[in-house]
Amino acid sequence: MFGVLTGFVGGIQASNILKKNEQLTPQQILNNIKNSFQNETPVQDSWISVNPIKIRKFALTTDIYQGGISRFEDNQIVRYEFQADAKTGSILNLKRIDL
Repeated sequence: MFGVLTGFVGGIQASNILKKNEQLTPQQILNNIKNSFQNETPVQDSWISVNPIKIRKFALTTDIYQGGISRFEDNQIVRYEFQADAKTGSILNLKRIDL
């Protein structure tokens, strides 16, 4: 019984370590961002780069994906561009593009 329990706990810990090292795919990141935007209004169009790029801000360097979302706001299409952390999917920068 102790061996089974030890193996189970060890498997959970190994799984958590592997998940921390996994990188989200660009499509997973885009889907997460689209879902957040769609909570307010439907998304009309979206895109994301397929290759991450390195950015450096002060002493920190990280890989990011760049992308964009278009949706209707007040009867007109509004575009947003974003930069998302390639590993976590967190939005690092989001700006509204005025046409």
